[in-house]
Amino acid sequence: MSFRPPTRAPYICTRCLKQQGRRASSHAAPPSPPSSGAARLTTRRLISLHGEEAPKFLQGLITNNVTSKTQAGFYAAFLTAPGKVLHDVFVYPTLTSSWHTDTHGNGEKGLEQPGYLVEVDGDEVGVLMKHLKKHKLRSKFQMRLLDEGEVNVWNIWKEDERWTSHSQGNTINGFLGLNDARAPGMGQRILLPPSSQAGSGLPDELNVTEAPLSAYTIRRYLRGVPEGQKEIPRDDSLPMNYNVDIMGGIDFKKGCYLGQELTIRTHHTGVVRRRVLPVSLYSFSDDAPVTLEYNPDSAITLLSGVQSESESVVSHPDIKRHDKRKRATGKLIGSIGNVGLGLCRLEQMSDLAVSGEGSSFSPEHRFVVEDEHIGDIGVKGFVPDWLRGRIPAPRVQKRVE
Repeated sequence: MSFRPPTRAPYICTRCLKQQGRRASSHAAPPSPPSSGAARLTTRRLISLHGEEAPKFLQGLITNNVTSKTQAGFYAAFLTAPGKVLHDVFVYPTLTSSWHTDTHGNGEKGLEQPGYLVEVDGDEVGVLMKHLKKHKLRSKFQMRLLDEGEVNVWNIWKEDERWTSHSQGNTINGFLGLNDARAPGMGQRILLPPSSQAGSGLPDELNVTEAPLSAYTIRRYLRGVPEGQKEIPRDDSLPMNYNVDIMGGIDFKKGCYLGQELTIRTHHTGVVRRRVLPVSLYSFSDDAPVTLEYNPDSAITLLSGVQSESESVVSHPDIKRHDKRKRATGKLIGSIGNVGLGLCRLEQMSDLAVSGEGSSFSPEHRFVVEDEHIGDIGVKGFVPDWLRGRIPAPRVQKRVE
């Protein structure tokens, strides 16, 4: 029997290994969002609350104001006692809607009692259900988690239409919905039961075509709107840092609710130095972009750190100033292709002044995210006009003589 020596694998240098990993992990970027369209938000789930004490119960737990007479849906957040974000949510009052009639019409006085659908990050719905059950005690209302597909959440946008939070009630074209007023151009959210959906998933009267979930995410990123606990980490995020206040999610005039103390104190006396901004990613060997635009042909693909829509592990890599010290100035909390969201120190990564110290930012400063496979990737933050207009100017301290 002849002996054949074992075959040895050819030597591959570290640089080539990185290039192989880059080729194996790279994928085509999603197409640009259409000017008008609709995306089914498969990452969101719904919880139903129905009963005479449902408004009082929600009023004590969420950051926005809700009463039994509230008709229009709204954006809000659940907080922990120390004032950290548990969940960012949308609340849809259901009273007078056809869904309310079909669902609660059989019980005694069911049609007359207020009801709400709470939209939350699908991966975190179990945590929110536990939180609600812990505080429910003997409150007189019923609560249940809707089955997946029982009612689907859609985002609809149309280029030539502008909606405000006060231009609609609780229905849109006969369906439960609300105007997403977190930022201009975010469109409308509509709740559609399977019976109302045509073959494409959309009723004909909406007059839009279906787009992928990535189109909605890209539109969010371009406007600087974070969403869900993959971008707003649970128990670790102050609502002001993630723009919940300037996106209309906090009513600073309402009464007591869980987490109110720190939130109100920060609003009146504190300085919010870090906020979420839209960022552009680019090859560090190139010049920094002048405008924020999504480019589906961009070769930028982060292979480590930021978690994509299909992954389960969340890691927010540091954004660092490119100098000798390389101190962290923020975190990259989400990205698709060449656009993303960054939790940025405003006075270091933008020209905004939020304190009496003033901004140390210079257009010549460059910032990077370090990727273990590709190396340094350039990051540039942008301040949208809507956000710039809502961030309060630094308070001038009056000197007492």
